[in-house]
Amino acid sequence: MKPDAPSISSLSTSTDLEVTSCWNCGRKINVTGFQPLEFVQCPACESRVLVPDMVDQFRLEDFLGQGAMGRVYLAVDLNLNRKVAIKVLRQAFASTPSMWRQLEKEAKAAAVINHDRVVQVYRLGKIKNRPYIVMELVDEPNLQEIMKNAPLKENEARRIALDVMEGLEAARVTGLVHGDVKPANILVDEKGRAKIADFGLARFVTREQKVECWGTPYYMAPEKSRKKQEDFRSDLYSLGATLFHATAGRAPFEGTEGDEVIRLALKGPTPNLKNVCPDLSPDFCAGVYKMMQMNPEDRFQSYAEAIACMSGTKLKKAQAQDTGVARKSNWKKALKRFLVESPADEP
Repeated sequence: MKPDAPSISSLSTSTDLEVTSCWNCGRKINVTGFQPLEFVQCPACESRVLVPDMVDQFRLEDFLGQGAMGRVYLAVDLNLNRKVAIKVLRQAFASTPSMWRQLEKEAKAAAVINHDRVVQVYRLGKIKNRPYIVMELVDEPNLQEIMKNAPLKENEARRIALDVMEGLEAARVTGLVHGDVKPANILVDEKGRAKIADFGLARFVTREQKVECWGTPYYMAPEKSRKKQEDFRSDLYSLGATLFHATAGRAPFEGTEGDEVIRLALKGPTPNLKNVCPDLSPDFCAGVYKMMQMNPEDRFQSYAEAIACMSGTKLKKAQAQDTGVARKSNWKKALKRFLVESPADEP
């Protein structure tokens, strides 16, 4: 069953569409007299079908979901004849020239990233003062949806962590911090391989006081909560909190409101995953614990170091040249020192 799309006005100036096809059974449906982005019922299988709309050369054909930033649609690029995902942002994101310039800057930076662990950004545009972002279509569930079924096994969590860190490192090289690493922004295919989405765009989201169980405050780095300078170590914190939640079945800090969750996280101490899930390996739990340290200086100081830990015995693969925080390390010694120093059995 496709999700229900909220009623919004058409994005295009006009449409002469008379017929569309059901996403479920392929039946042709007469949509004469219906407004673009309305739902109609398929007469054959009774599925809810979106009446398409046009955004420049992109034909919006299906509603995929919505979040704090806007709504996401499946679309077809009629010029290149390929399917894409279009995120239509709320009008507020283009309300001022400075906000639009910053959004444009971040989208261009994200488009530079060319890595198979990162959802590709193709284009940024605006129609009827509504910004939209054209992205690679990844038809896979996100980690948030997967976590609702059951906690992840350790090997699954390690694989996802490695994929996400590879993508985050590719972004860091371009000077880009993600800013909102969380389960909803991690897409996982049937083989357990992950991609990270929404680079550089999360900084435009206003934190809401009321949050759902999976809301961003559960994964927010302390320095971001304090409105201090973020860097790649902030993304590592968020990834650590995500891994904690994914394997433990609950967030590291829990509350009914965003501010309550943030207060608990700022007060500490950092929770120890080993105490919640004693069957998980000490090095995995220690790695998550290290990522979630309050002080960024106490976290991993490069993605290579974090990858070495999450790789377990497969250290050679992670011993490529370190382009992290301008220092070289012997990763085997660093990992050994880290495992000794991490209080894996601390209550």
